[in-house]
Amino acid sequence: MSSEHKTPKKKDSSIKKKSLSIKRIKRPLVASSLAAIATVAGILGGIYILNIEQEEGDTLIIGMSVGINSLDPLYNPDNMHFRDNRRVWSQIIEGLFEHNQSREDTPIIPCLAKDLGNWSSDGLNFTIPLKEGVKFHDGTPFNAAAVKWNIERIYRFVDIKPGGDRWVWTYMYFLQDGSGRPIVNETIVIDEYTVRFVLNSPYAPFRALLATASILSPSSTPENDYVDKFNDKLIGTGPFKLESYHMDPIDEICRNMTVTANRDYWGGQPKIEKVHFQVFRDSDRLEKILSGDIHYTPAGLWSADPDLIEACKNKTSVDVVALNGLGVYSICMNYDLFPLEMRKAMSYAFNYSDYITTLYGDLAFRAKSPLPKGTLYSNWDLNVANTNLSVARQTLINATWPGTSTLTANDNVSTGNEWEKLVDDGTPLATYNFSMISGSSFHESQSILLTKYFKQIGIKLNQNNLTPSEHEEKLLGGGMEFYALGWGLAFNDPIEMLNPLFSENSPFNNYNFSDTQVEDWLNQGIVEFNETARKQIYSNIQKRLVEKLYPMIWTHSVPFWEIWSSDIKGIAVEGAPFKFILKYASLEES
Repeated sequence: MSSEHKTPKKKDSSIKKKSLSIKRIKRPLVASSLAAIATVAGILGGIYILNIEQEEGDTLIIGMSVGINSLDPLYNPDNMHFRDNRRVWSQIIEGLFEHNQSREDTPIIPCLAKDLGNWSSDGLNFTIPLKEGVKFHDGTPFNAAAVKWNIERIYRFVDIKPGGDRWVWTYMYFLQDGSGRPIVNETIVIDEYTVRFVLNSPYAPFRALLATASILSPSSTPENDYVDKFNDKLIGTGPFKLESYHMDPIDEICRNMTVTANRDYWGGQPKIEKVHFQVFRDSDRLEKILSGDIHYTPAGLWSADPDLIEACKNKTSVDVVALNGLGVYSICMNYDLFPLEMRKAMSYAFNYSDYITTLYGDLAFRAKSPLPKGTLYSNWDLNVANTNLSVARQTLINATWPGTSTLTANDNVSTGNEWEKLVDDGTPLATYNFSMISGSSFHESQSILLTKYFKQIGIKLNQNNLTPSEHEEKLLGGGMEFYALGWGLAFNDPIEMLNPLFSENSPFNNYNFSDTQVEDWLNQGIVEFNETARKQIYSNIQKRLVEKLYPMIWTHSVPFWEIWSSDIKGIAVEGAPFKFILKYASLEES
């Protein structure tokens, strides 16, 4: 999927090309303080440092894919704009906590908080001391009142914003126990630099949730509406200030934006003076990296041209790294309509390597858990179903599935074999409807592959064509038999991935999944604060789902490519915290 955008015909003379020196760091790094000047760490798949040598006035040029469509972190953008929004936002605004990018397990560390805070013995009160002397870009002091204002703004948006935005905040900031209660009962200002959150029920992932909650200036941010993307500025406490941007009045997308170093930043003035974000066509971004016209660009699944990525890998002046993706893609089966034996048989009949190669080339890798690789408590060492027709066929025979009494469990895939002949003769073992968007060439390709795979175990697949709006409605609300799904993390905790898909209290369509043991574990995971015990709970859940229940066919995850010119070495910025961090960039000789 690519997005076509017009780009300026003339080069902006104010944007200087610069020489950046790099050093790749292969040893683990620990930031002793937020003022550390040497630490920018990679997440999920490598440790890297971004070391930038830059003369004052020079500009780091970053190529974006689709541009910015909001200046407010509470706006619920479509997936296409989410990453570009985040890349700019994370330079300007901060939260109470963030993830330590210098370690592969990305533990939570203080940001605007003074330390990690303290829980009361009953798990209902969480008290956080705040950093003192911090100011927003507009001069407003950062304090406990500002924190309270921002958290209460989130909850107000649940009531005053339309449905398309409401469900995100209901999902993230309300208890997932079916009660419909908010996680936070009250935010109390203890004193100027101490804030206490009183919860309605113990909620172990609360600190991880706060790591995604942005703190904006109460003086410059609308209390009951979004930041106006045409007339306002995003005002935070971050290492960079929003200097200039142009929001297209027709499609309401910003394709050019510049941020400048916050010289009064509480963590020390950034070594980068200016960063310019600009949209280029997908292929153009990689070509501009190869030609040296831009310094850095991400290349996600839909914008990663395999030939150009290969060209980047082969060019000594360009560095490329693929980071683990933050989502897991699957083929979902309505739990009421697919008995366990059929779910298992279809999981083993699925041709994973053929599916990935045909649809994604080398731009995806097999998923082996419902949790993305490298995220909190994920376990990819499970006995996951692999392509094995003998196992798939034997499973149905052992279950005495009607019509299998005379069939043989083997790997025969020759044309006209006894299993696929059932479908050809109009006597399939079962018939299921695959829901897809009508006219989507990708969904059409998916359907062709699935039809081919499941025909080998006597299953007939029909296409259930839906309009895009019908597909989205049913995807979230239910009503599908068999469909493809991609699900990703909004913050780095397994509750974010597992509860919406497998809890009986899910606010979404969980395709009628129901399992008493999994439900008990999911409920325990919400209130268990001991790290060792909590890790075991989520290990149990993954093992039961993958090895016993087969509720989904987990197909693949997608790496996210980070590509930069020879002047920059070692950027790893995407991961569980969804941040593109430049504040720790430091001077270093090559």
